[in-house]
Amino acid sequence: MQDVIFMRQTFLNIDPKYNDPQTAKFFILPVPYEGTVSFMKGTVNGPAAILAVSDQIEHLDEELLLEYYKAGIVTLDPLPIGETPEQEMELVYHATRSLFKPGKFPIILGGEHSITSPIVRAAAEVYPGLSVLQFDAHADLRNTYTGTKYSHGSAMRRVLEITPNLVQVGIRSFSAEEWADCPNQIDHLIRVSTLETEEGFRWAMAKILDRLTKHVYITFDIDGLDPAFAPATGTPEPGGLTWWMATRIIEEVSLAKNVIGADVVEVAPFQNGNVITEFLAARLVGKIMAYNCRGNLLEFR
Repeated sequence: MQDVIFMRQTFLNIDPKYNDPQTAKFFILPVPYEGTVSFMKGTVNGPAAILAVSDQIEHLDEELLLEYYKAGIVTLDPLPIGETPEQEMELVYHATRSLFKPGKFPIILGGEHSITSPIVRAAAEVYPGLSVLQFDAHADLRNTYTGTKYSHGSAMRRVLEITPNLVQVGIRSFSAEEWADCPNQIDHLIRVSTLETEEGFRWAMAKILDRLTKHVYITFDIDGLDPAFAPATGTPEPGGLTWWMATRIIEEVSLAKNVIGADVVEVAPFQNGNVITEFLAARLVGKIMAYNCRGNLLEFR
């Protein structure tokens, strides 16, 4: 892999011996972009805020008793911001294309959700038949929004142009246009209410695993969670996922499929000292890492 420059803020602030880009499994790429935000701004500060609180997280996963950081974590410099949405998409694509390799697991910190489609484009070139698991409050299936097809509101419409294998979980807000243009996709949403009982969860989990292919990319818009858990986001929607629902789905998908990378987007930090959302996002990144290391449990203990 190419030489990298480390940021002053690194994920978990771990011992430098676990930052070796030659041996590390995980690569954190901050993408502080909010070029098409249509309501409350602030996602440009999301990546730095997540990294800033991450050194307060225990390095041992409490479920698996796994020190996942020993797999190696490299935190890359933030990606420069493009002057236009089109330029940003190309920057993200080229920055992530080299990160998708066997044995390597990129995690991109946004920034707004528009950055997901070029990441999926890069991943799909390495993993044929790629599927995408989306956690979100919004379907993001508009063809264009805020004057561009590379809007945060069009992120999954662009993903569908790359792969038809899209599973959407937690969606509770979509437009008449999205329903008309993508009726089959809307009809197959995994709704929050279904996940609230064990019977419903098992049914939904079977459906999720059936629709996902061998290789899976996870995109996690933080507003997919109920705003009671993650209030600092641009467009909070009531009635979202719980921490338990989301992490349990990620764990089961990680056991059954080959999860090859992820992004966590749409964290818009408050300016009043409330860090609950970015702390949750950092913990979520840690959970994704831990579940991905599970097959090597003894090695990383």
